[in-house]
Amino acid sequence: MGGYAFGETVVSGEKGNATGGVVIFLHGLGDTGHSWAQNLGQLGLNGVRYVCPTAPTRPVTLNGGMPMPAWFDLPGMGPAMFSNIDWEGVNASAKHVQSLIEAEMAKGVPSEKIIVGGFSQGGAVAIRAAMKCERKLAGAVMLSSFVGPADDLKPGKTSTANAKVPLFWGHGDADPMVPMGLAQTGSDSLRQLGVPVEFKNYPGMGHSSCPQELADVKAFVLTRLAASTPPPTAAEVDAMSVKELKAYLTSKGKSFAGCFEKSEIVGLAKSTL
Repeated sequence: MGGYAFGETVVSGEKGNATGGVVIFLHGLGDTGHSWAQNLGQLGLNGVRYVCPTAPTRPVTLNGGMPMPAWFDLPGMGPAMFSNIDWEGVNASAKHVQSLIEAEMAKGVPSEKIIVGGFSQGGAVAIRAAMKCERKLAGAVMLSSFVGPADDLKPGKTSTANAKVPLFWGHGDADPMVPMGLAQTGSDSLRQLGVPVEFKNYPGMGHSSCPQELADVKAFVLTRLAASTPPPTAAEVDAMSVKELKAYLTSKGKSFAGCFEKSEIVGLAKSTL
C-alpha cells in the first residue's frame, strides 16, 4: 500500500484457544486498535478473541494532508467521500484483513467462527474483506459506516462463499460525519445484492457508539457464532472443560450464574441439546 506499514494488532478477550470464535474489528479514521479492543473486550463473551489491527499512518486529504492512521485516503466527508475513492488503500487494507483471517485459522479457529467488522471507514473495508473472502465466515459488522459505490461487490467480483454474509449495521440518526441517508443507501445497495442486513438506528447517537448498540452487537455475535457451530453430543458435553462449557452456554445465551459444581454446568449444557 504505497509503502505504508500496518500498525500494531491489539488483542483482547481469549488469548489462548478461542473456542467461542474470533471477531476481527477495524477502527475508524485517526484511531488505533486499542480503543475497540477495549470496547469489545467488555462484552463478556467467554472463549471469544477480539483482534483489532491498526491502520497505516498515512497522509489524509480530509486532514489537510497531515498523517494519521487511515485504512484509505478520504477526500472529505458526506458525498465527498465518494468523489475520488482510494481503491488501492481499500484493497490493500482488505487484503490485510484476509491475512488476519488466515492467521486465526492457522491457530485452529474455523473460518465459520470468524466475524469481520469495523467502525466508519473500517466498516467499509470490513464488508469488502468479508464478501471477497474465499473462506466461509460467520458474519460481518458495520458501525457508523458507509459502503460507497458497490460495483466491486457485485456477483462475479466477490466470493460465492460470502456473497450473502449476514451483516449487522448500527448507525446513529444524529451522525454528522456519515449522515443516516448515506447509511440507508448503503444498506439498501447491499440488500439488493442479496446480503441479509440487520439495520438498527440509534436515536440521538452521533458518529460514535453507545451501550445499546454494543449490546446489540453482542447479541448478533452470539447468534452468528452459535449458528456456525453444530450442537455437541451428550458425550462431548461430558468431555468439556469448565471453560469450554461456559463458552458453549454463553454462545447459547444461557446464564450459568449460581452453578458452582461442574456437574451443574454439564446438566445446564445438556438441557440445550
